[in-house]
Amino acid sequence: MADYTKPLPVLPLKTSVLFPHQMLPLVVGRPNSIAAVEAALATEDKTVAIFSQLQDETEDPRGEDLFTVGTLAVIRKMVRNDEMIQIVVQGIERVRWQEEVTATPYLTALVNPIPTPEDWDTNEEALHREILTIASQILSHINPQAQSALQQMIGQVESPIHQVYVLSSLISLKIEDEQRLLAAATQHEALELMHEFLVHELRVLEVRKKISEQAQSELSREQRDYVLRKQLRAIQAELGEENPEQADVAELRRRVEEADLPESIRKEVDRELARMERLPSAAPDYQITRSYLELVVELPWKRTTSDQLDLLHARDILDRDHFGLEKVKARIIEHLAVMKLNASARSPILCFVGPPGVGKTSLGKSIAAALGREFVRESLGGLSDEAELRGHRRTYIGAMPGRIIQAMRRAGVRNPVIMLDEIDKLGRDFRGDPAAALLEILDPAQNNKFRNNYLNLPFNLSQVFFIATAN
Repeated sequence: MADYTKPLPVLPLKTSVLFPHQMLPLVVGRPNSIAAVEAALATEDKTVAIFSQLQDETEDPRGEDLFTVGTLAVIRKMVRNDEMIQIVVQGIERVRWQEEVTATPYLTALVNPIPTPEDWDTNEEALHREILTIASQILSHINPQAQSALQQMIGQVESPIHQVYVLSSLISLKIEDEQRLLAAATQHEALELMHEFLVHELRVLEVRKKISEQAQSELSREQRDYVLRKQLRAIQAELGEENPEQADVAELRRRVEEADLPESIRKEVDRELARMERLPSAAPDYQITRSYLELVVELPWKRTTSDQLDLLHARDILDRDHFGLEKVKARIIEHLAVMKLNASARSPILCFVGPPGVGKTSLGKSIAAALGREFVRESLGGLSDEAELRGHRRTYIGAMPGRIIQAMRRAGVRNPVIMLDEIDKLGRDFRGDPAAALLEILDPAQNNKFRNNYLNLPFNLSQVFFIATAN
């Protein structure tokens, strides 16, 4: 057995507690812990002192980072991998931390054994029997076939406190509760703690069983149909028949992966995909969700084109496509020069005013060609519904995403040239004021998080080159 007059190598555990007589497999990966295991294996009795950490995120624990009560253990088996060691340890007896001796290359400490408590009378006997009864009831909820195995396993352990340690593996305990159990000074204290833990576990299992039975009794026709459809999909999979619904979801998942969406957008898309997967294809929400997801993956969340800010080239294109208009061309070149000098500056919106046929729209195309950007034209003449710009909410039948988002979808990049044609012919009626919606779309201070009613996600319009025309 270990010589307690000499320092022992210490193996800290992050998320578990080792009890006496318990066999516990461990994966050791930290350099200090690997060194401690190797030092223990080099001794004749292969013993190591195992203590649990107060905080599992501590990567290089010292004595003050560990619980004061641990377990002396023997290393029964060891398998070495590339950068880790797999071991199986068996607890021998409880030990109390006395003093840290060294911290490198591994932690060593002086420890003292804690004698096994021997207090026992009729009170402990009654509490012990009650614990075994509750443990049997818990097993009847979890696995009725395991009751006889539990009785056999308990029968092989003579000491009641060691039986308590065995029962600790039956339920899910916090590391603090396991440590309280390990540090119990008397058998009565250990039995009372285990009784408290088992009673709580039994109540949780009974409530879960009650909820499950209630849910089963309230299973509606729609839910039964859903279960049957799931079974049908499983049968189709066994027969090698492709399920159209699964094919749709798989295709959308593939497109989502390829789209490289921002993290916040990806979370919402994953939630909608999971919802779509649960819906039957005949449900109205199925097609609505599918159309929504197709829009999201087709929008240019990150794709951009590189600007070609060559002023001579831009002037050549303007002269090639238009005769005269010298003042207009000079103003456009001035605007492009500002963009070249300060690419991060908030871009003003150009507005071309003139009668029909003077070349307002073609000037916008020439600007896009000079910059090497995509060009999209949206005619706003006669528009009087604000939802045409902001989009309709998805709850409405026939909801559409709105013209701005549709323009971005057609452009395929975040920085196109969008021409808003005939902006002076916007109307206004009981359905809202489209001009008010244009403020959020065109204002550089707001349009970096434009929220469309249909999309219901913030979309960045700050890189768009807006051009308006009026007669």
